[in-house]
Amino acid sequence: MQASKKKCTLLQWSSAARCISDKCMFLCRQALERFKEEAGWILCVRKQKWNGGVSSYQELIACFTLVLESLECGEIQPWIHHGSGSLLSKLIQQSYHGKMEAVSLTGITSVQMLLEIGLDKMKKDYVSFFIGQELATLTSLDCFISTSVDLQEQVHCVQKLHHMLEIMVSCTVLLQFKHESLFPWTQICIKYYRENPLDEKHVFQLPVSSALVKKFYPDSHPEVWKVDISSGHGPKEVKTTWQVSTNPPVEHMMSNNTGLLSDSTVNAGIEEKMYFITVVKCSQVHFR
Repeated sequence: MQASKKKCTLLQWSSAARCISDKCMFLCRQALERFKEEAGWILCVRKQKWNGGVSSYQELIACFTLVLESLECGEIQPWIHHGSGSLLSKLIQQSYHGKMEAVSLTGITSVQMLLEIGLDKMKKDYVSFFIGQELATLTSLDCFISTSVDLQEQVHCVQKLHHMLEIMVSCTVLLQFKHESLFPWTQICIKYYRENPLDEKHVFQLPVSSALVKKFYPDSHPEVWKVDISSGHGPKEVKTTWQVSTNPPVEHMMSNNTGLLSDSTVNAGIEEKMYFITVVKCSQVHFR
């Protein structure tokens, strides 16, 4: 009976294993790599019985002291990622050769080491997202993961990556845009942040075709509409721009009720919404 039950269990496991998708397999491998990398640290902390984690400056120093002692004695040999320039990574690399420089953990050294570890982890997570979703290459993200700049600048670079991630996730989850739209938008964000400092209030101009957003038209009531109409080609091209807004360009227009009227449904009732022409432009036409 036990043999039959064991065989049944093995068959169930085999069947379940075949159902694992490529994405899940990738995540499992990724989790395994992280486990291998951090196993030494987990064991080291458990020796000290810090079940609640490190919660004070004194415990942080004690934890790093224990880690460095374990490295020096060869008790743990954690993996380090290529390109990591943190102090702890340098000490780990030195431990491979059996010789480590003396480091004083007093002052802000321990906090800086913790910050470096956190930045390294976050950079890898953000880069994994953009590369995994095929939105960017490692080369295009190099400037955001460089360790040749000071810690403050590295923090700003991580904040830039987070801002770009928020934009892409919002476009994916809320607007349900596909890769063909997300890829060029990512390049626009990367180009901006390669040349400019962090600015979370910056408004990115991301090109969107009307076909992509037509499903939002019936339920949305935008405050600004803009229409660009182009005709002709080359020097004969004529471009006309109309922009209407619920905000009048001047205050006296509101009192005169002068504008374009539009009826919209609000809370199962009809509300009369007024739009005002705020921008009208037409490119020059050259006659021969």
